[in-house]
Amino acid sequence: MPSNESHLKKLFSEAFNNLFPAVPYAAPESSESGDWAVEVKNLAVQIKSQNSPVFSNVSFEIPVHCRTALIGPNGSGKSTLLKTLAGLVPDYSGEIKLFGSKPRLGRSRIAYLAQSPQLNPDFPLQLKRLVQMGTYAHHGWFEECHHADEKVASALKLLELEDLVDRSVHNLSGGQLQRGLLARAAVQGAEILLLDEPYAALDTKSREIVENFLFHKDNSFTVIMATHEATDSQKFDRVLEINHGSLKTIHACGGHKNHHA
Repeated sequence: MPSNESHLKKLFSEAFNNLFPAVPYAAPESSESGDWAVEVKNLAVQIKSQNSPVFSNVSFEIPVHCRTALIGPNGSGKSTLLKTLAGLVPDYSGEIKLFGSKPRLGRSRIAYLAQSPQLNPDFPLQLKRLVQMGTYAHHGWFEECHHADEKVASALKLLELEDLVDRSVHNLSGGQLQRGLLARAAVQGAEILLLDEPYAALDTKSREIVENFLFHKDNSFTVIMATHEATDSQKFDRVLEINHGSLKTIHACGGHKNHHA
C-alpha cells in the first residue's frame, strides 16, 4: 500500500503536469485590425546613459499590410524605435498602439528580429526546433504541437531551408539564421514584422529569398524594416526617415490606406 505522502506527491505531480503545458506562453489577442497596424503619437525615448533623448515628438501611422522602410544613418535611433514598438523599451512617453494595443512582450501578432540575434552557444538547438518555437505564442509551455508540423514544413520550404532542418543553428550562416527566424515568425502567424537591418548578414541568394518572402502578394504582412541604405527602400510602400532626434515621412503610398500586398 502506498503511503499517504507518496499518494499526495503522485496527485500533485499529475496535476502539475496536466496544468503546466496549458499555461499560455502569451496572452490571447483579438484578431481585429481596423485600418491602422501601428499608431504612434508624440513618442519620446531617453536612454539613461545619454544626456539627450534618442528621439522626441515622433508621430506616424502605418496602414495594415503596408511595407515601410525606416531609414537613417547609424546611431539615428532606428533600432531603439523598433525595440520600443516590440515592447523591449518600457520607459517612453507618448502613445503607441499596435493593432490597437500598447507594446508588450509575447504578442503573437508581432515579431521582432534583431540585427544580431543572440543565441546561447551552449544550448543545442536544431533549425527545425527553432522554427517550431513559433507555435509557443499559441500553446502552453512544453506542450508538443504536432498539428503545426505542416505549418513548419511550409515555412521552411518558403524560406528554402528544407535541406537544413537537422542542422544546429550555431552552424548556420548569418543569412540562413535570418531566414530561419523569419520562418519562425511565419509559423507564429505574426502580422507585423519589425526587422532591424535584416539584409546586413545576407548574401545575394538569401536576400532574394527574403525579399520574395516579404513582398510576395500572398503574404499580407505589415513590415517595418530598418536600413541605413536608401536604395533598400525603393520597393517599399512607405518610407520614414529618422535623423537628429526627429522623424519625417519622405514617401507615403497615396490613394488607399491598406491592402498594399
